[in-house]
Amino acid sequence: MGDLKFSSTDGVARVVFNRPEVLNALSPKLLKGLIAVCADLEQNDSTKVAVFEGAGGFFSAGADLPAFLAELSGPDAHAVADLGRRATDAIAELPQITVAGIRGHCVGGALVLAGACDVRIAADDARFAVPELEAGIPLAWGGMAHLVRLVGETLAADLVLSCRPFGTDEALQGGLISRSVPVDRFEKELGALAADIAGRPSSVLRVTKQQLLAIRAGTFDARKDAEALLSSLNDPEALQVGQHYIANRIRKEGRVA
Repeated sequence: MGDLKFSSTDGVARVVFNRPEVLNALSPKLLKGLIAVCADLEQNDSTKVAVFEGAGGFFSAGADLPAFLAELSGPDAHAVADLGRRATDAIAELPQITVAGIRGHCVGGALVLAGACDVRIAADDARFAVPELEAGIPLAWGGMAHLVRLVGETLAADLVLSCRPFGTDEALQGGLISRSVPVDRFEKELGALAADIAGRPSSVLRVTKQQLLAIRAGTFDARKDAEALLSSLNDPEALQVGQHYIANRIRKEGRVA
C-alpha cells in the first residue's frame, strides 16, 4: 500500500495520497487501497476523525488517466470504471468525522473525494478544477451530486461545463471549503482542527455524523434529536466534557452559558 500512507494517533487517522512524483494522481491501485483503508476505519471505534491529505504539497491532480485506460481495456472494465465511485462512497459513509486538507492541485476526481468529506479546509495555494468535459469524459464517481450539494446547481454547472480553474477565494465564497489558511500555517491549523474534533465525546460525534448522513440522504428526522440528547446525558465521556465546559465558563465569565 505504498501509494497511501496511513497513521493514527490520539483518535485522529491520517490518510495521505502518496504519489508526489505524479502529483498524487489517483490510479486504480490507489483507489483500491483507499477503499480497503476506509473498510478498516469503519470498524475502528477508537478513531474519531479521519484526515485525507496529499504528499508533497499537493492534494491530487485527479484520476491517473493512463493507468485507468490500461485497465479499462480489460475484462473488468466496468469494475475499474466504478472504483472512483466506490472510493467516494467509502469516504462519505465513514462513521468518523472526515476532513480534507487541501494544498496545491485538487482536480477532477480529487475534488470529488474531498467533496465526500464532512469538512474541507484549504491552504491559500490550492487550485481547483473540474476538467473532465475538456478531457472528453463526463464527471463521474458521483461527483455531480456532491458538487451540487456543496455549491448549488448554478455554480456546479458553471464549473463542470466551463472546466475553468479557480482558487481558494471562489471555493470559500461558493461553499466548497469552510476556510482558507495561509500556506505557512496550514499544517498547524489542520492538525489543530483534527485534534479539537477528536477531543469531543465519541458518542456525540457519532450522532452528529449520523445527522449529517441523514440530511444528505433526505431522511433526517428531528424527532430523533430528543433521544440523542437524553443518550448523551447518560454517557460518562459526554458528561465529563459537559461539566468541564460549564466549569470553564463559570470561571471565565461568572455565569453558565
